[in-house]
Amino acid sequence: MNNIEYSRRSFIKQQSLLGLGMLAFGLPGGFVKAAGATPATDPVIGTLGAMTLKQLRDRYHTALFDQFIPNMDALVIDHEYGGFMCNVDIITRERKSDAKSAWYEGRGLWTYSFLYNNFGQDPAILKAATGSKDFIIKHIIRDTPADGEFWPASYNRTGTEASGEGNIYGHLFIAEGLAEFARASGDEAYYQQAKEIVLDCLRRYDQADYAYHVNYLSADAPRVPGPRVLGHWMVFLRAATQILEQRQDPEIEQLASRCVDAIMNHHLNPEYGLMNELLNHDFSRPDNAFANFSYLGHAIETLWMVMFEAGRKKDQALFRTASAAFCRHVKVAADRIYGGFFRSLDHVDQYTWKVDKVLWLQEEVLIGTLFLLEHTGDTWAQQCFDDTYQYVQDKFAKPEYAFWISAGNRKLTEFQQVRAEHYHHPRHLMLNLLALNRMVERGGKISGIFD
Repeated sequence: MNNIEYSRRSFIKQQSLLGLGMLAFGLPGGFVKAAGATPATDPVIGTLGAMTLKQLRDRYHTALFDQFIPNMDALVIDHEYGGFMCNVDIITRERKSDAKSAWYEGRGLWTYSFLYNNFGQDPAILKAATGSKDFIIKHIIRDTPADGEFWPASYNRTGTEASGEGNIYGHLFIAEGLAEFARASGDEAYYQQAKEIVLDCLRRYDQADYAYHVNYLSADAPRVPGPRVLGHWMVFLRAATQILEQRQDPEIEQLASRCVDAIMNHHLNPEYGLMNELLNHDFSRPDNAFANFSYLGHAIETLWMVMFEAGRKKDQALFRTASAAFCRHVKVAADRIYGGFFRSLDHVDQYTWKVDKVLWLQEEVLIGTLFLLEHTGDTWAQQCFDDTYQYVQDKFAKPEYAFWISAGNRKLTEFQQVRAEHYHHPRHLMLNLLALNRMVERGGKISGIFD
């Protein structure tokens, strides 16, 4: 990608945002909020990632089925008690702990249920999902937490001991997993259970005294009563839209619409065109450090989910707005010296960053750019995908390791060695493999979903 100035004035002066032409909405300061999506000059995508679409699809297939799944089976899945033990040294292949967490059980249940539903309905995959579901039902959600509390964060291997204060994400990931498992098992009861968990979380989230500390700004970041958190809307939205892809549900449809409104009309700051991670309960901007905090990792991840939702609804206006914001965040997050993307702009006006690198953010960029490319043929999306794919292959995808590197310092000269990433990584592989299958079947033609 070309060198781009990051100031609002320079951004407005650019002739294109997605390489497609601009559409101003007259927001404060003249911030350009959306860009039009028009078919590419060449409606056929021939190569991607320096490969044919079939070659790239095969690379994704190999990463999923020849590396991730076998190593999960050998090192992470608990074939005796059910569930996932993710504290694995990716180099030595030693398990460092038998602990299980509410987050990772819900995430793993979703991953294996989605695998089963979309890639051949392998009984062994369903067995792994069922083992996690049984662990969750028996040990995690057997007790109803007190109002304002959540299930514990961590469990021992057998589930007989629990520790650590949980939070809303554990509940929502379990709900997402149960909803996908309902489709895999054909048992309606798990869908109803998932829906009840989601709506209960929403009720708690809407309380003025809801407590959540956004400590990924800093450990001493101020506590805001009843915060509105972009990461919460993100997980609510993903859970809701996946349910709506399977069935109609007015309550879940209302939740999805509410999430999109909060994300696009409140968290997106019109002054500098980036998402604020945290707002006050009434959606006003805090008069503290959070007024200048943009967690770009969540923003990029959230915005491809909004684009997916626009695709589900065939809402061209939403797609144009979300795709423009996605591009804006990706361009701002780019490390133009060493490649890849930064996750956290701690202070927008002072331009203060966390400069570590996480795999999940790079993969969120790959999901969003491939979606844009599949449906619009956009040239910026293709170049960004190509560059990001090569960066990930060079820095994170190590075939000699059991799993891809999940996080490290800016140049990945030091990295997290103990972590089998079993949610963001396989989600990227699965979603993009499905997209590449569709693109190959169409002979590289763009989809025309928004025509």
